[in-house]
Amino acid sequence: MMSQIKSTPDFANSREAAGVHERSIVQNTPVGDFLIITVEGDDPAASWAKIMSTMPPEFAEFAAEVHGLDVNAPPPPLPEMFFDSRA
Repeated sequence: MMSQIKSTPDFANSREAAGVHERSIVQNTPVGDFLIITVEGDDPAASWAKIMSTMPPEFAEFAAEVHGLDVNAPPPPLPEMFFDSRA
């Protein structure tokens, strides 16, 4: 699925349509891979809600299987930054 995301313009276009710039990073660790996603925009919470509500069914199934993400549930709270070396 990850290679499909990179090669499908619709995925990037959906983020632009939602008003955000997304970066997805895979961190390989000895106990498994860890996915880091950054979302930048004027209203990331609203953009995330739009992304969830317009997600293609096959990707929603993938997100549920891999991340336990239910696109029909209320969104989880946004992460809280606890350190910024430029602040």
